[in-house]
Amino acid sequence: MSINESENKTPKYPTVENSEEIHKQRKRRNWAILGVLIGFILLVYTITIVKMGLK
Repeated sequence: MSINESENKTPKYPTVENSEEIHKQRKRRNWAILGVLIGFILLVYTITIVKMGLK
């Protein structure tokens, strides 16, 4: 095995473009998680209000 072959097997670190793309993906995922969380909170709140109104 030559030195060049072992260099190809080393992990590649993200470049500036990849870092920016990773940041954008993370931001989109965070907004999606926020939306799901708010939807869940509204669902629990609505169910609670409806059940309290039935008594």
